[in-house]
Amino acid sequence: VEPVKGEGACPVTVTLDFGDTEPLCPAFGLRLVRGVKNGPSPDWLKRRLEAVGLRPINALVDVTNFMTYDRNRPLHVFDAKKVTGDLVVRRAKNGEEILALDGRTYQLDDDMVVIADARAVESIAGIMGGEDSGCDETTTDVLMESALWDTGSMARTGRKLGINSDARYRNERGIDPAFTMPGLDMATAMILEICGGEASEAVLAGEIPDPAVIIEFKPGEVKRLTGLDISFIEMRQILSDLGFWVTGEADNARVAVPSWRPDVHGL
Repeated sequence: VEPVKGEGACPVTVTLDFGDTEPLCPAFGLRLVRGVKNGPSPDWLKRRLEAVGLRPINALVDVTNFMTYDRNRPLHVFDAKKVTGDLVVRRAKNGEEILALDGRTYQLDDDMVVIADARAVESIAGIMGGEDSGCDETTTDVLMESALWDTGSMARTGRKLGINSDARYRNERGIDPAFTMPGLDMATAMILEICGGEASEAVLAGEIPDPAVIIEFKPGEVKRLTGLDISFIEMRQILSDLGFWVTGEADNARVAVPSWRPDVHGL
């Protein structure tokens, strides 16, 4: 993904504040896009969304839905003029409430992660945004978020609240950490192309984790464990086509797992 060179610093900062408790958000990317014109999406984007059963809403929302399905990169957009002050990512306080984008009001507790501004909770992190800061046809300035969330927290929150959103489905299963900021750039470029405007520089709170996994792979075990009788050359080609990196020889190879495959491990 070609990086988007922003003009000037993002005027809104974001802080990860989990105190002495387990941090439930390793990294949070944010940028502002000013002067957008939010309206119907172009026909090509509408067709892509309709082909997978989604109803086009408006360009800003449609871009985030496209990124969710096409790149497994859930994003969220806030109407910047409806956000008060800076953002804080934290645990919810017991008894806090939010009117979400599905029109329902949810009671929150301190096992859940929220994105809050100086006024109130604006989003159930990684699951669903709030109605009060949602984007509509009057939106002209938009804050774009691309973050990583604790998978266990996403699953527990979704079950407690009974929310089965596309974002929850993906965030509780694990998102490619290496695509956090490139995903933000890709969505920004789409919005600039469709809606116009000017993007700020992107900011990153926290740190992108390194998910590097190297597996000691013994090709001779493949036939014993699977019954497949294939050569090491073919094994290496199959793994390479799937995005793995293979080195070594047939008697002792090493395989590096791509960052988007959290389901593959060496246990």
